[in-house]
Amino acid sequence: MQWLQKGLAVILAIAAVAIGALFSLQNTQPVPLDLIVLQLPPQPIAIWILSSLASGVLIGLSSGAWLALRRAATIRRLRKQRDRLLLATGKTVQNAPQ
Repeated sequence: MQWLQKGLAVILAIAAVAIGALFSLQNTQPVPLDLIVLQLPPQPIAIWILSSLASGVLIGLSSGAWLALRRAATIRRLRKQRDRLLLATGKTVQNAPQ
């Protein structure tokens, strides 16, 4: 079953690269980008769109990783607090799956 998931992921990655290449080949008209305080030189419109997509993906992944790290730290802190409370009441600490 795991080989099926890996194979599907590889096929989807290849398809995404192929679609991105076709998109780049179809959108070659140079367009300048004006960012109010900075004006960038003309580049093909596909470059601007694909770079904004890539930056959005990176921002999304980094914010998701930050939230996951915060959640893991909260879980760790709560488990330590639970263990301290169990020891204070004289009950044994059970080894629950981490």
